[in-house]
Amino acid sequence: MKKLCEDVSNAVQDAIGNIIGKLESGAILYMGADGTPTTKIDDVAEGAAIRVLKEDGRPLNIISEEIGSMTLGEGAELTIVLDPLDGTYNAIHGIPFYSFSMAICENDLSKVYYGYVRDLVTGDVYLAEKDRGAFLNGSEIHVSNKKRGYCVSANDQISLDKNCKIRLLGSIALELCYVASHKLDAVIDNRNLLRVTDISAGKLIVEEAGGIVTDLVDEPLKLPLDVKQKLNIIASNGRIHDELIYKLR
Repeated sequence: MKKLCEDVSNAVQDAIGNIIGKLESGAILYMGADGTPTTKIDDVAEGAAIRVLKEDGRPLNIISEEIGSMTLGEGAELTIVLDPLDGTYNAIHGIPFYSFSMAICENDLSKVYYGYVRDLVTGDVYLAEKDRGAFLNGSEIHVSNKKRGYCVSANDQISLDKNCKIRLLGSIALELCYVASHKLDAVIDNRNLLRVTDISAGKLIVEEAGGIVTDLVDEPLKLPLDVKQKLNIIASNGRIHDELIYKLR
Protein backbone atom coordinates (compact mmCIF):
# COMPACT_ATOMS: atom_id res chain seq x y z
CA MET A 1 0.00 0.00 0.00
CA LYS A 2 2.84 2.41 0.77
CA LYS A 3 4.42 1.73 -2.62
CA LEU A 4 1.13 2.42 -4.39
CA CYS A 5 0.68 5.71 -2.48
CA GLU A 6 4.25 6.72 -3.29
CA ASP A 7 3.83 5.96 -6.98
CA VAL A 8 0.60 7.96 -7.21
CA SER A 9 1.94 10.95 -5.25
CA ASN A 10 5.15 11.01 -7.31
CA ALA A 11 3.12 11.13 -10.51
CA VAL A 12 1.01 13.99 -9.17
CA GLN A 13 4.03 15.99 -8.09
CA ASP A 14 5.72 15.52 -11.45
CA ALA A 15 2.56 16.48 -13.34
CA ILE A 16 1.87 19.74 -11.51
CA GLY A 17 5.46 20.84 -10.94
CA ASN A 18 5.73 23.15 -13.93
CA ILE A 19 2.41 24.97 -13.36
CA ILE A 20 2.60 25.65 -9.62
CA GLY A 21 2.17 29.38 -9.00
CA LYS A 22 1.30 30.15 -12.64
CA LEU A 23 -1.85 31.98 -13.72
CA GLU A 24 -2.83 29.22 -16.14
CA SER A 25 -3.05 26.68 -13.30
CA GLY A 26 -6.16 28.41 -11.95
CA ALA A 27 -8.15 28.33 -15.20
CA ILE A 28 -11.62 26.85 -14.64
CA LEU A 29 -12.21 23.87 -16.94
CA TYR A 30 -15.52 22.37 -15.79
CA MET A 31 -17.68 21.63 -12.76
CA GLY A 32 -16.38 18.69 -10.76
CA ALA A 33 -18.49 15.88 -9.33
CA ASP A 34 -18.33 17.58 -5.93
CA GLY A 35 -20.22 20.57 -7.32
CA THR A 36 -17.28 22.99 -7.30
CA PRO A 37 -15.29 24.34 -10.27
CA THR A 38 -12.34 22.22 -11.38
CA THR A 39 -9.19 24.16 -12.14
CA LYS A 40 -6.51 23.12 -14.59
CA ILE A 41 -4.12 22.14 -11.81
CA ASP A 42 -6.78 19.97 -10.15
CA ASP A 43 -7.53 18.26 -13.46
CA VAL A 44 -3.84 17.64 -14.17
CA ALA A 45 -3.25 16.26 -10.67
CA GLU A 46 -6.22 13.90 -10.76
CA GLY A 47 -5.42 12.73 -14.28
CA ALA A 48 -1.89 11.76 -13.22
CA ALA A 49 -3.21 9.90 -10.17
CA ILE A 50 -5.84 7.95 -12.12
CA ARG A 51 -3.29 6.90 -14.75
CA VAL A 52 -1.08 5.29 -12.11
CA LEU A 53 -4.02 3.53 -10.46
CA LYS A 54 -5.10 2.14 -13.83
CA GLU A 55 -1.58 0.94 -14.58
CA ASP A 56 -1.46 -0.83 -11.21
CA GLY A 57 -3.93 -3.33 -12.62
CA ARG A 58 -5.80 -4.24 -9.43
CA PRO A 59 -9.59 -3.95 -9.31
CA LEU A 60 -10.29 -0.75 -7.37
CA ASN A 61 -13.10 1.60 -6.48
CA ILE A 62 -11.92 5.21 -6.58
CA ILE A 63 -13.52 8.22 -4.86
CA SER A 64 -12.04 11.56 -5.95
CA GLU A 65 -13.24 15.17 -6.02
CA GLU A 66 -13.40 15.79 -9.75
CA ILE A 67 -14.55 12.41 -11.10
CA GLY A 68 -16.72 11.54 -8.10
CA SER A 69 -16.43 7.77 -8.32
CA MET A 70 -14.89 5.25 -10.69
CA THR A 71 -14.49 1.48 -10.69
CA LEU A 72 -11.47 -0.18 -12.29
CA GLY A 73 -11.88 -3.86 -13.13
CA GLU A 74 -14.37 -6.29 -11.64
CA GLY A 75 -14.79 -7.57 -8.10
CA ALA A 76 -12.99 -4.65 -6.43
CA GLU A 77 -12.55 -5.18 -2.69
CA LEU A 78 -10.56 -2.00 -2.04
CA THR A 79 -11.64 1.62 -2.20
CA ILE A 80 -9.17 4.46 -2.77
CA VAL A 81 -10.26 7.84 -1.34
CA LEU A 82 -8.16 10.39 -3.15
CA ASP A 83 -7.40 14.09 -2.99
CA PRO A 84 -4.52 14.54 -5.43
CA LEU A 85 -4.12 18.22 -4.53
CA ASP A 86 -5.41 19.49 -1.20
CA GLY A 87 -4.79 23.22 -0.96
CA THR A 88 -5.50 24.18 -4.57
CA TYR A 89 -5.66 27.92 -3.85
CA ASN A 90 -2.23 27.82 -2.22
CA ALA A 91 -0.72 25.90 -5.13
CA ILE A 92 -2.22 28.23 -7.74
CA HIS A 93 -0.82 31.27 -5.95
CA GLY A 94 2.56 29.78 -5.11
CA ILE A 95 1.88 29.64 -1.37
CA PRO A 96 4.01 26.71 -0.14
CA PHE A 97 1.39 24.72 1.76
CA TYR A 98 -0.45 22.04 -0.21
CA SER A 99 -0.53 18.28 -0.14
CA PHE A 100 -1.50 14.91 -1.60
CA SER A 101 -3.91 12.71 0.37
CA MET A 102 -4.87 9.06 -0.14
CA ALA A 103 -6.78 6.68 2.10
CA ILE A 104 -7.34 2.98 1.50
CA CYS A 105 -10.31 1.13 2.89
CA GLU A 106 -12.71 -1.69 2.33
CA ASN A 107 -15.95 -0.71 0.67
CA ASP A 108 -17.00 1.10 3.82
CA LEU A 109 -15.33 4.28 5.04
CA SER A 110 -15.70 3.20 8.65
CA LYS A 111 -12.95 0.71 7.84
CA VAL A 112 -10.15 2.96 6.59
CA TYR A 113 -6.99 1.03 7.37
CA TYR A 114 -4.27 3.01 5.60
CA GLY A 115 -3.76 6.77 5.36
CA TYR A 116 -1.02 8.60 3.46
CA VAL A 117 -0.46 12.37 3.22
CA ARG A 118 2.50 13.92 1.44
CA ASP A 119 3.54 17.53 1.81
CA LEU A 120 4.11 18.41 -1.85
CA VAL A 121 6.44 21.27 -0.91
CA THR A 122 8.79 19.68 1.64
CA GLY A 123 8.34 16.05 0.63
CA ASP A 124 7.43 15.03 4.20
CA VAL A 125 5.31 11.88 4.31
CA TYR A 126 2.76 11.22 7.05
CA LEU A 127 1.19 7.79 7.16
CA ALA A 128 -0.76 5.51 9.43
CA GLU A 129 -1.98 1.95 9.40
CA LYS A 130 -4.94 0.96 11.54
CA ASP A 131 -3.81 -0.13 15.04
CA ARG A 132 -0.12 0.26 14.11
CA GLY A 133 0.56 3.91 14.86
CA ALA A 134 1.27 7.07 12.88
CA PHE A 135 4.60 8.08 11.35
CA LEU A 136 6.39 11.05 9.82
CA ASN A 137 9.19 10.06 7.47
CA GLY A 138 9.44 6.71 9.24
CA SER A 139 9.52 8.02 12.82
CA GLU A 140 6.53 7.49 15.09
CA ILE A 141 4.56 10.62 15.97
CA HIS A 142 2.12 11.57 18.73
CA VAL A 143 -0.25 14.43 19.42
CA SER A 144 0.67 17.14 21.91
CA ASN A 145 -0.25 17.05 25.59
CA LYS A 146 -1.20 20.73 25.88
CA LYS A 147 -4.22 21.84 27.88
CA ARG A 148 -3.40 25.57 27.96
CA GLY A 149 -1.80 28.01 25.55
CA TYR A 150 -2.70 25.79 22.64
CA CYS A 151 -2.55 26.53 18.92
CA VAL A 152 -5.58 25.85 16.73
CA SER A 153 -6.18 26.02 13.00
CA ALA A 154 -9.67 27.48 12.70
CA ASN A 155 -11.72 29.43 10.18
CA ASP A 156 -12.53 33.05 10.92
CA GLN A 157 -16.06 32.36 12.14
CA ILE A 158 -14.71 30.93 15.38
CA SER A 159 -13.89 33.09 18.39
CA LEU A 160 -11.59 31.62 21.02
CA ASP A 161 -9.97 33.25 24.02
CA LYS A 162 -6.75 35.26 24.04
CA ASN A 163 -4.74 32.31 25.36
CA CYS A 164 -5.32 30.44 22.12
CA LYS A 165 -3.23 31.07 19.02
CA ILE A 166 -5.23 30.86 15.77
CA ARG A 167 -3.77 29.78 12.43
CA LEU A 168 -5.49 29.02 9.11
CA LEU A 169 -3.16 27.32 6.66
CA GLY A 170 -5.26 26.17 3.72
CA SER A 171 -4.75 22.39 3.40
CA ILE A 172 -6.92 20.41 5.80
CA ALA A 173 -5.15 17.10 5.06
CA LEU A 174 -1.82 18.62 6.04
CA GLU A 175 -3.28 20.47 9.02
CA LEU A 176 -4.64 17.21 10.39
CA CYS A 177 -1.12 15.80 10.09
CA TYR A 178 0.16 18.81 11.99
CA VAL A 179 -2.18 17.86 14.84
CA ALA A 180 -0.87 14.29 14.69
CA SER A 181 2.73 15.49 14.90
CA HIS A 182 2.06 18.10 17.66
CA LYS A 183 2.74 21.12 15.45
CA LEU A 184 -0.88 22.12 16.04
CA ASP A 185 -3.03 21.18 19.00
CA ALA A 186 -6.36 21.18 17.13
CA VAL A 187 -8.14 21.87 13.86
CA ILE A 188 -11.70 23.19 13.71
CA ASP A 189 -13.69 23.64 10.51
CA ASN A 190 -17.39 24.53 10.81
CA ARG A 191 -17.96 25.94 7.30
CA ASN A 192 -19.72 22.76 6.14
CA LEU A 193 -17.38 22.57 3.15
CA LEU A 194 -15.18 19.55 3.84
CA ARG A 195 -15.58 16.33 1.91
CA VAL A 196 -14.62 12.76 2.58
CA THR A 197 -11.70 13.10 0.17
CA ASP A 198 -10.24 15.94 2.26
CA ILE A 199 -10.09 14.13 5.57
CA SER A 200 -10.12 10.33 5.27
CA ALA A 201 -6.34 9.87 5.40
CA GLY A 202 -5.70 12.65 7.92
CA LYS A 203 -8.40 11.40 10.27
CA LEU A 204 -6.73 7.99 10.58
CA ILE A 205 -3.31 9.62 11.06
CA VAL A 206 -4.62 11.80 13.91
CA GLU A 207 -6.33 8.88 15.62
CA GLU A 208 -3.31 6.61 15.32
CA ALA A 209 -1.19 9.41 16.83
CA GLY A 210 -3.47 9.45 19.89
CA GLY A 211 -5.85 12.25 18.94
CA ILE A 212 -9.60 12.53 18.48
CA VAL A 213 -11.64 13.51 15.40
CA THR A 214 -15.40 14.16 15.74
CA ASP A 215 -18.17 16.36 14.41
CA LEU A 216 -19.06 19.62 16.16
CA VAL A 217 -21.20 17.96 18.82
CA ASP A 218 -18.66 15.30 19.74
CA GLU A 219 -20.27 12.54 17.70
CA PRO A 220 -18.26 10.13 15.50
CA LEU A 221 -17.88 11.38 11.95
CA LYS A 222 -20.10 9.80 9.35
CA LEU A 223 -18.07 9.45 6.16
CA PRO A 224 -20.35 8.82 3.18
CA LEU A 225 -18.86 7.56 -0.09
CA ASP A 226 -20.15 10.71 -1.76
CA VAL A 227 -18.11 13.80 -2.61
CA LYS A 228 -21.23 15.99 -2.68
CA GLN A 229 -21.90 15.57 1.03
CA LYS A 230 -20.17 18.12 3.26
CA LEU A 231 -18.73 17.76 6.74
CA ASN A 232 -17.66 19.77 9.79
CA ILE A 233 -14.89 18.53 12.06
CA ILE A 234 -12.94 19.05 15.24
CA ALA A 235 -9.64 17.20 15.47
CA SER A 236 -7.54 17.62 18.58
CA ASN A 237 -4.97 16.14 20.93
CA GLY A 238 -7.94 14.92 23.00
CA ARG A 239 -7.02 16.94 26.07
CA ILE A 240 -8.73 20.11 24.84
CA HIS A 241 -11.52 18.49 22.84
CA ASP A 242 -14.34 19.04 25.34
CA GLU A 243 -13.28 22.63 25.94
CA LEU A 244 -13.31 23.45 22.22
CA ILE A 245 -16.75 21.91 21.76
CA TYR A 246 -18.05 23.89 24.74
CA LYS A 247 -16.68 27.14 23.28
CA LEU A 248 -18.30 26.42 19.93
CA ARG A 249 -21.64 25.94 21.65
